[in-house]
Amino acid sequence: MLTLSLVLASAVTALVIGIPIGIIAAKSRRVETVAMPVLDTMQTMPAFVYLVPVALVFSLGETPALIATVVFAAPPAVRLTMLGIHQVPTETVEAAHAFGSTPWQTLMKVELPLSVRSIMAGVNQVIMLSLSMVVIAALVGASGLGEPVLVGLGNLDVGAALVGGLGIVILAIILDRITRGFERKDRMGISKIRASKRPNTATPDPGVAGGSTSGGSSGG
Repeated sequence: MLTLSLVLASAVTALVIGIPIGIIAAKSRRVETVAMPVLDTMQTMPAFVYLVPVALVFSLGETPALIATVVFAAPPAVRLTMLGIHQVPTETVEAAHAFGSTPWQTLMKVELPLSVRSIMAGVNQVIMLSLSMVVIAALVGASGLGEPVLVGLGNLDVGAALVGGLGIVILAIILDRITRGFERKDRMGISKIRASKRPNTATPDPGVAGGSTSGGSSGG
């Protein structure tokens, strides 16, 4: 439960920060130009580097683990939100503007619903990266499943480390299946909306078709 609370808190914080930044970066070329090097640095820098300054400022405990996890897990939310909005067809956005939609209405009713698949993939990646920081966060005093792994590593106790590792794997599988289930539901909802907006190509009435055929043959 301690691990789950840390993962959920850090994932929610990373999504609250990352998705709006991704939307702004997708709308502004200048923000995207500034955000891309920052995201590259956040993703390529080793996770241990985050722990040193955060631990110096906030001491040891759950707070530095949460901050380091948010910094480590936020980039996929920004990148995949940008990707999803960029993949929305330009014709669809122009049609929304042609019908008088404001930029906010276009974003909320057109762009975000059409990019929900990419955004949900970002949610899944954020949760998985947050969970991958559990063992590293134990180095700064965060409790949870990372503790037995760290203790087992220090004592060369394979059994203790294996118990904690299996717990992390099971939790990762459960969270992955939950997020993928939400993604499938959103995808089915979008498919139903698209199907309802398609023109109804009704089959012609057999009687009418027969009458027209007979009339054509008699006229011939």
